[in-house]
Amino acid sequence: MQNIIDIKNHVKSIKDTAQITKAMEFISVSKMRKANEKYQRNTRYYMRVRQILKDILNHKGEIAHSYLQHRQTSRTAFVIIAGDNGLAGEYNHRVLDFSLKVINEEKDEKSIFIIGQMANEYFRREGIIPDVEFLYYAQEPTLEDARRITADLVNLYDENLIDEIQIIYTSEVNKKNVAKTLRLLPLLKEDFVGDLDINENSKADFEFDPSPEQVFDILAPQYVIGLTYSCLIQSVRCEHSERMRTMHEATNNAKKMTDALELEYHRARQAQITTELTEISSFKG
Repeated sequence: MQNIIDIKNHVKSIKDTAQITKAMEFISVSKMRKANEKYQRNTRYYMRVRQILKDILNHKGEIAHSYLQHRQTSRTAFVIIAGDNGLAGEYNHRVLDFSLKVINEEKDEKSIFIIGQMANEYFRREGIIPDVEFLYYAQEPTLEDARRITADLVNLYDENLIDEIQIIYTSEVNKKNVAKTLRLLPLLKEDFVGDLDINENSKADFEFDPSPEQVFDILAPQYVIGLTYSCLIQSVRCEHSERMRTMHEATNNAKKMTDALELEYHRARQAQITTELTEISSFKG
């Protein structure tokens, strides 16, 4: 009898867990859709700004700007974007293991900036204390969040305390989530090659007023903010897509387990009934 009760309780426990994983799957689907919408809106604006900056760099001669200076020293700030929570498949492990590898390969002076509680816990376990922690920005980042993060980074860059900013984030490539690096600053001409419709050898179609330099001064900071926001949004949608798949698999596995346990329950129940009938027959005999 105890065995049957244990099986019945086990089935109930798994079904309760499956209800939670199913709900988490639905929540992740909703959040992933919202992240996709944000990403698409940001991409349209960001690509237009990028196109204008590329035209300025290609056709307006040399422009003196701190964002374009490739400094001789190499003090790199690494900005690592992870999640605030687990239960997202390989999402956090992938980007954090990749980040540690990239950081360890950097031989010059480096600083570590983290976004997300999981990154904070990971690096502290590795004996690495982050220089700056941007916590509570990983769940539903806004453009204002990107502005705050970028402002802190750019201030350090402008004050000549760091020479390069690298963002390590997660992006979807060929329907697979991969960890990637992106240089936020400095902006180099080669960063703009090959991804836009403008032909580098053509004459410029834009006229800039009051001047290309002043337009660049206005647009470049917005472009850098757009890069940061794009990395945040891409990471978030990858996190939710992996959590969605993980919760879907967990729900399916729970279904398989309950099916097997219910079959075991019915067999045990049938065996118990058979035993009881045998005992009754023996008693009557």
